[in-house]
Amino acid sequence: MSARVIAVVNQKGGAGKSTLSMLLAGALAEKGHRVLVADVDPQNTALRWATAGERFPAAVEDLSGEDAKLHKRLRKRLDDYDYIVIDSPPAAAAPVTASALRLAHLALVPVIPSPLDLWASLRIRDAIYAARAKNPLLAARLVVNQAQPNTVLAREVLAMLPEFGIPMLAAQLKQRTAYRQCAALGGTLSELGSRAAIASLELAALCREVESILAP
Repeated sequence: MSARVIAVVNQKGGAGKSTLSMLLAGALAEKGHRVLVADVDPQNTALRWATAGERFPAAVEDLSGEDAKLHKRLRKRLDDYDYIVIDSPPAAAAPVTASALRLAHLALVPVIPSPLDLWASLRIRDAIYAARAKNPLLAARLVVNQAQPNTVLAREVLAMLPEFGIPMLAAQLKQRTAYRQCAALGGTLSELGSRAAIASLELAALCREVESILAP
């Protein structure tokens, strides 16, 4: 089966695109899937993550120079993988973002529950809508990241998200040290063992939901 393509996108830096890309890619790879992370962000956070440890289970490649040709480059690789995760730069209007959305089956938009982050994400929503002119089957979901559900502000922002125009995943990633430790160690949550037990449950729920959306 041809690879299912996931573009992790947002206008705002610091929303957790690379973290979500690598956590999801690692979890899918550990389930036995062939996974490629296309790192198209010039900062190459995903690539640095993968090379910080001994062996990250998904392939990670620097494709930051592809720009508007990204979809053509990755289309040639679809038969080599089950999933391709595109870690995009924080630029909704960039040619590489448009190229990623042109190929993707699913756009994931990580959002930190704050008004500023939500307002900054409006441009990526518009980019997703525009991409559907050439990719009408493109699905999209918001992913709440660094959630702190016990705060009044977070609850107020979460209440606003249904009006954003893109559905939310039911699964959320809370603000947890385990996710930062994965990046520092260059590995996956499973490598942290019991230290990441609750975080692993969160990620497993997110992974199942993504697989369900992309199921043929």
